[in-house]
Amino acid sequence: MAAPTIQPGQIKTGPGRILYAPLGTAIPTFTAAASKITGTWTTWVEVGATEEGLTYTESTDTSDITVAESLYPVRTVTTGKSSRVAFTMSHVSDVNWKLAMNGGTITTSGTGVTKLNTYVPPLVGQEVRVMLGFLSLDEDEALIWPQVFNVGSVETGRGSFDAKHGLPVEFAAELPDPAVMTTPYKRWTSGSLAQGV
Repeated sequence: MAAPTIQPGQIKTGPGRILYAPLGTAIPTFTAAASKITGTWTTWVEVGATEEGLTYTESTDTSDITVAESLYPVRTVTTGKSSRVAFTMSHVSDVNWKLAMNGGTITTSGTGVTKLNTYVPPLVGQEVRVMLGFLSLDEDEALIWPQVFNVGSVETGRGSFDAKHGLPVEFAAELPDPAVMTTPYKRWTSGSLAQGV
């Protein structure tokens, strides 16, 4: 049996940058230079460090169409799709708290060492969607989810001295305004990942 052709550049490891922005923020115009993706993330905010990086999951629900004369289905149809972007933010800042809670308001008083921020969560129906982005460590892969909503439970423990706090989130990717993008996400690649057909 012939061995497969191994492409080391397509075997990816390591984390990347996770960014978010309000709905309607300009999506970077990506180009490739020296096998890296370049683009300006104007007004996008980084979430900072995470527990284990980002996990993207896409699932497809299906149903089999059967007939009495066949043991196999004659067709399998798609009955639903869902996409999830999950990570746990290690930076438990006020802006990351607001991201995890689907909005709310932060008011500030004082400056410098007297600065005090007060957060008020959104009421039901006042939650907001955001845009999410990811740029790989090698800067050869970028993903944009133009409309997401946190559907996960946010649990942040305050335990022993060596127990690190975190803000877990699980964003559901939604179909965005077609003026922004006509799909729930878009992926750009360069270098050895940009294999094409």
